[in-house]
Amino acid sequence: MRIAIVGAGASGLFLARALAHKGMDIVLFEHKDSAGKKLMATGNGRCNILNKGLSPYAYNNPSFVAPLIEEFPYSRLHEVIEKDWGVPLYEIGEYVYPASLSAIAFGNYLRGALDAEIRLNSRVGGYRADEDGVTLFHDGIRERFDEVVFATGGMSAPKFGSDGSLAKVFAEHGYKISELRPGLTPVLVEEKEGLKSISGVRIKALVRLIDQGHEITSEEGEVLFRKDGLSGIVIFNMSSSIARRNLSNPVLEIFPLPSVKGDRAAMLSRWKETSPGHYLESIFVPSFASYLLERSRRTGVPLENLIASISFHWAGNGGFDESTVTIGGIKTSEISSDFHSIRENRVSFIGELLDIDGICGGFNLSFALMSALKLAQSLLDGIR
Repeated sequence: MRIAIVGAGASGLFLARALAHKGMDIVLFEHKDSAGKKLMATGNGRCNILNKGLSPYAYNNPSFVAPLIEEFPYSRLHEVIEKDWGVPLYEIGEYVYPASLSAIAFGNYLRGALDAEIRLNSRVGGYRADEDGVTLFHDGIRERFDEVVFATGGMSAPKFGSDGSLAKVFAEHGYKISELRPGLTPVLVEEKEGLKSISGVRIKALVRLIDQGHEITSEEGEVLFRKDGLSGIVIFNMSSSIARRNLSNPVLEIFPLPSVKGDRAAMLSRWKETSPGHYLESIFVPSFASYLLERSRRTGVPLENLIASISFHWAGNGGFDESTVTIGGIKTSEISSDFHSIRENRVSFIGELLDIDGICGGFNLSFALMSALKLAQSLLDGIR
């Protein structure tokens, strides 16, 4: 069987690795000058590939993902990578990385372990499917394959190759596609004054996302302040919630001392008596303490209220250049449970190209892996 995999990112490489040494003729098409560019930049360069708490509720479409996780639970994914592929893994809390803690090393391993041809700087412009196979139009020529798998990703981090250039082609073939939006991004806020002074400061906080007076979601984690807004994993997750729900005027409430309970005014008075002149610096780094004092003076909001909760009005999400994953894509109603197209013979879709996205923490790479393994199993069953 001759298989074309269009896109040599995470899902494309995972599929090629799962099919390695199975007697198939596999050709990977990649329009960048190297394979796995985005994969080798994930997890702050360490490649957070799995999460021990793998759950369908970490995704925007839990009903589609649930049976997939049932078939490929964390234990099975761990076994595939460590035992079947020979890559030892390292756990840091719920996050799971290659033992090398190097996304580049893992990406290089994947590329080296493939039993496939990789064609770099190759541009696919379209395809035509029929009962017997698929004709792929690329680089000014036509080439015939028994199966074509599209693993082209979305539009996030376009410098690594995800540019959504084939979305128009899929639409012309009749596929329903949810609007593509940047997900897992920093958040811009209206209250920019004073943020420059704490740009780069990180605090542990509880964050609540509020829309029209109702809590949409909440999560505790690290918040990173920027001169124009907020960042950090918990903020990334909030940005995806905003984009999925198409919220127009949400508010992010930051609770900077989530472990401290009780009367904040009384506590502040006690802290002030204990360390007059320096009491805030016993709680926060000096620059953040100064920011709170200045914001209280400027807005008239009592300091104890700001210590309890700081509100920021959303002014937009970061763009695709700053996003980790794409929200939207080919709707799951367009594919079977094993990722084959329901519209065309011998055409399949996996990974971020689909309208499936998860929160931070290895869930998106886990989906890329699960979708690749499920499709690989189906393709192998088809030739047995």
